Amino acid sequence: MRRLLHIFVYSVCLLQFPAFASIADSAGMRVEVSQTLIKSFHDSICHNSLLVHFRFNCSLVESDYMDNLHALECFSTLFSDSISALSVDTIIITSCASPEGNVQHNFRLAHQRAVSVKEYLLWKYSYLSQARILIYSRGEDWTGLRQSVELDNDIPNRTEVLQILNEVPDTERCKVLLQHLNRGEAYRYIDAHLLPQLRNAAVCTVKRKDVKHKMMLSVGSLPYKTQHTISSLIPHEEKEFLDKFRIPDKKSFSPSFALKTNLLFDLALAPNIELELPFGKSNRWSLNVEWIFPWWLIDNDKFCFQLLSGSLEGRYWLGNRTIRHTLTGHFLGFYAGGGKYDLQWKEKGYQGEFYIASGISYGYAVPVASRLNLEFSIGIGLLRTDYKHYRAIDNYRTLLWQNSGNYTWFGPTKGKISLVWLLGRKQKRRMK
Repeated sequence: MRRLLHIFVYSVCLLQFPAFASIADSAGMRVEVSQTLIKSFHDSICHNSLLVHFRFNCSLVESDYMDNLHALECFSTLFSDSISALSVDTIIITSCASPEGNVQHNFRLAHQRAVSVKEYLLWKYSYLSQARILIYSRGEDWTGLRQSVELDNDIPNRTEVLQILNEVPDTERCKVLLQHLNRGEAYRYIDAHLLPQLRNAAVCTVKRKDVKHKMMLSVGSLPYKTQHTISSLIPHEEKEFLDKFRIPDKKSFSPSFALKTNLLFDLALAPNIELELPFGKSNRWSLNVEWIFPWWLIDNDKFCFQLLSGSLEGRYWLGNRTIRHTLTGHFLGFYAGGGKYDLQWKEKGYQGEFYIASGISYGYAVPVASRLNLEFSIGIGLLRTDYKHYRAIDNYRTLLWQNSGNYTWFGPTKGKISLVWLLGRKQKRRMK
């Protein structure tokens, strides 16, 4: 009795959630329900929804759409501080799409909605562990539509609609029949009143209450009106449930630095190397050092390609870094560098003792293997150089100076496609 009272008080004060069954349904599990506890909740829990709803064909979390503001406020109560978050063992997000349109597209859309809610939680509450947030896409919610129709007596041709939902197993055929029933009168009502409720993502938290990890499932109301249920698991059932979602021990990898090479320079036979060091909170900042050093005399000094250049670039990595690997994603940077050069093509050449370049950069890095990234970046800024123009005589062994000058350029000053090798050590950690 003391345990039931503890769960009851916790739920009413913090969550005010009207239903607790969807996670059991989404996981494909049979969960025994305490009917006594259902009766206690029936009269005390309000009918406010905790689901995060989405607009048609959208996956953006919007606080001003439907009753999302209430759901986001409940998140704030549940994860109000890092101490409260420590009591959360697992967060499971199940998402749905309304049964209309292409089924494959709807499954991807439902998945993206779950991802969006996960990204929102990690962005808003940075102390949550992403390893404890699991997502599950249910695709098109035909079960929700069927139960919504059963509970709504105002639907035109309700008997025929239920007959189609119950007796037509082909979902694509079912959509066509519903749209043409009584010249679409019933479907217009469903589209306006029922389908928007099915575009949602529901959040379930598995709470750790003591050493035995007594848990409570706290889920937002289903997209249809259903009776309030809460799971009451005996210890061995609870352990079996958690084991289905628990992530095993594994070694995490966070790179200490990265070695890189610009493939565009490599194609031009220009040796180069880069070193990037991540630092700061969540490795949001990094420092990139670049050195280019081709020093070629080709075909008995007929062609000269000599360049010594170095640069420093500070980078700021965008997005939610708690859900991205280090040194991946979008970044903005500021760079500055310089060097000297000698470029000769047959008899004519240009030589510069020093040039300087600086500007801003944008780039994107994507993982291609466990420790390899591919990085794309472009820089726009100012380049200035003093140069000497010469002609090569005496079989290219003597340089005859023609004139000197300076050159200033504003625009793209660098472009890179870099292969990135991440280096560091794995550290074993416990992930649940």
